[in-house]
Amino acid sequence: MTPVYRQIIDHPSAWTRRSLGGDGPLRRRLTAAELDGVDRLLDATAHLAPQQATRADFDHPAVNALMAGLRDEIMHGRGAVIVEGLDPGRYDAERLERIYWGLGTHLGIGAAQSARGDRLGYVQNQADDEVKRGYRSLRELHMHTDSYELVGLMCVRKAKSGGLSGLVSGLALHNEILRTRPELLEPLYRGYRYASDEARFSSKAITDEAIPAFCAVDGVVSCCYEPAHMKNAAQYLGEPLPADLAQACDYFDELSMRDDLALRLQLQPGEFMLWHNYICLHSRTAFEDDPQQRRLLLRLWLSVPDGRPVDPAFRIRAETYERIYREARARAA
Repeated sequence: MTPVYRQIIDHPSAWTRRSLGGDGPLRRRLTAAELDGVDRLLDATAHLAPQQATRADFDHPAVNALMAGLRDEIMHGRGAVIVEGLDPGRYDAERLERIYWGLGTHLGIGAAQSARGDRLGYVQNQADDEVKRGYRSLRELHMHTDSYELVGLMCVRKAKSGGLSGLVSGLALHNEILRTRPELLEPLYRGYRYASDEARFSSKAITDEAIPAFCAVDGVVSCCYEPAHMKNAAQYLGEPLPADLAQACDYFDELSMRDDLALRLQLQPGEFMLWHNYICLHSRTAFEDDPQQRRLLLRLWLSVPDGRPVDPAFRIRAETYERIYREARARAA
C-alpha cells in the first residue's frame, strides 16, 4: 500500500465546479483550419474501416497541433477537455466514428472494452445484454472510474430525456476528505479486491489483489474507484466490506455528487469529452430513449505507454478486460 498523501493538492487537476465556474474552462472549439484538416483526413482514410486507421493514417499539421495541445491538458493540466465544433448535420454516425477513432490514435492505444473486443464502445441501451454492463443500459451510473488511463465519450445522438454526464476531479475529492475526514483516507488507500460484472463469466471472478481508491507514486496522487466492483467481491467472498472502507466509500460518494464539486452537462451531438481516468471520475443520469432515434455515444478506452505513475494495482482492472477478451476469443475458436 502506498503511503497516505497528507498535503492539499495544489494543481489545476484538483479543480472543482466552483473554482471553474462551470464547464466553460474545459471547453475547446475546433477552428476552421482544424476542421479542414479533419475533412482532409476523412477523405484520405475513406478506403479504411473507421477503426483500421492508425496514427500514421491520421496525420495532418493542424490536427497534430490540436491533439498535442489536448494531450498536454489531459496529462498535465486539468485532466479533462470538452471539444465542440463538429456539425452533426455534416458528419453522419460513420464519419463521427472515423473522426473520433482517428483523433484517439494521437493519445493512446485503443483497448478492448468487453468480451466482444469492442475498442470503440457503443454506449447504447441493449435490453438483451446478458452481462448487464452499465454502458449498455438505461440506468443511472454513479461517479466512478473506468479501466484504462484515458477515457472519452462522443455524442452521436441524445436521449429523449436524461442522460446527463457528470465529471468530478478525484484529486479535489482527496483534498476535501483530507480537510474534513482525514481518517477515511487510509481505508481508501488500502482498497479492496474487485469483481466486475463481466469477470463472473470468466476463469477468475475476483482479483487476487486489492485495488486502492487512491495511490501516491512519486508524489503524484491518482484515483481508481468503482465501489460496485468492491461490493461484488465482498459478496463472492461471503463477507461485508470492512466497516471503515464502507464508511469511506459512503462519504466519497456523497462528496462526488456535491454541486460545488461536480460538473453536470449534456453532451450535444458532435461534441466529445476526453479525460484522464486516474484524475477524473464520471457519471450518468438515467435516460429515456426515443425508439426511432436511440441515444448513442461512442466510448474510447486508451492505454498510454509511459503514462502517469500509479500503483501497479490500478492496471489490474485493464488486465482483467484483456483476459476476458482473450478467453472469449479462445472459446470461439
